[in-house]
Amino acid sequence: MRKSLLFFCLIALLLCGCAQVKNVAENKTKTITVTDILGRTVTIKTPVKRVVLLYGLEDYAAVGGKDSLSKLVGINAWRYKMYRPDWWQAWIEYYPRIKKLPDVGQPGKTFQVEEVIKLKPDVVIADRSMYKYMTEDVKRLEKAGIPVVFTDYFPHTNNVTELFNEVNRSAMILGKILNREERAKEVVKFFEDHVIEIVNKTKGIRSKPKVIVFATWSKWDAYGKKSMYNFWIDLAGGDNVAAKVIPGFSGDINPEFVLKANPDVLVFTCNNNFPSGQKVVIGYTVNNSSSAKEALKELINRPGWNKLNAVKDRRVYIIHHGLSHGHLFEFVCLEYMAKWLHPALFRNLEPKKDLQTFYSKFMPMPLHGVWAVRLGGS
Repeated sequence: MRKSLLFFCLIALLLCGCAQVKNVAENKTKTITVTDILGRTVTIKTPVKRVVLLYGLEDYAAVGGKDSLSKLVGINAWRYKMYRPDWWQAWIEYYPRIKKLPDVGQPGKTFQVEEVIKLKPDVVIADRSMYKYMTEDVKRLEKAGIPVVFTDYFPHTNNVTELFNEVNRSAMILGKILNREERAKEVVKFFEDHVIEIVNKTKGIRSKPKVIVFATWSKWDAYGKKSMYNFWIDLAGGDNVAAKVIPGFSGDINPEFVLKANPDVLVFTCNNNFPSGQKVVIGYTVNNSSSAKEALKELINRPGWNKLNAVKDRRVYIIHHGLSHGHLFEFVCLEYMAKWLHPALFRNLEPKKDLQTFYSKFMPMPLHGVWAVRLGGS
């Protein structure tokens, strides 16, 4: 009797072990399916342990948390060094490992598809704007068994519902890939709450201040009808007069038009790239506003500008370009626009504080630096 009982126990243990092995095998081959922002159906093996990231380290970290950074095996460092050098310095200061990751390059510029294939990632995450440069690369990656997912946080409309839909879709894609869907919902809600707070106050405004947004890397380059600044200005209760003559994203504006339009507000957006060379006046690595104010004085030193309402009233501003688009904290650009256009209505609004709160809640490193400056004040 004892031998029979022992025999049955051994059989039960063997069956249990086989079941555990089967479950482990099933877990190893588990997959998820996501529909990316382009409507592509993409199948990904999980759990995701190896990620190549071509855009949006900030959003990736906000949704995935600190632990998600250890999954990175390759990154588009070229873009940071070229367009966001201050952000790059902040990342490598707090996470030196990022500096050691292979730089796989920027699609359309320096992208190295072979390097990505060698890294054997579970997924490649890119921005929608990159797809037109990557159609053949995507085919090669997929042939190698590497799925590619596209997200997009760029504001393409002043329709709040459509804006929220795109932001939510992109954040939830990351949430599903990184198994952080609840956290993704929290980030999206934070974004939406801050946008709604502005829109609810500006939707009935009839008197809209005139504004023009200039790039600092080209003297007369202004943002037009299809630009993110046009959408933020509209939602903030302003009138982007450059949209009347620039139907696309951006372009050179006629100096005479600026004088005739006589804007109430002038905004300069800064990548730390001025026509005369790189000038680091704003961003993570800047400790005070003095350099930005000096830059603004230089930027408005143009024939006839001393007669512009914006200059006479010293309603001239500079903002970090990275706040305006492509990230889950881009609502801060809307907040700045609202405060600059309607200072009385938004006297209690504190965009820098809201950005600080976003960082403290969702980012794996603290916020520091100077992000926006007024010529005539803080």
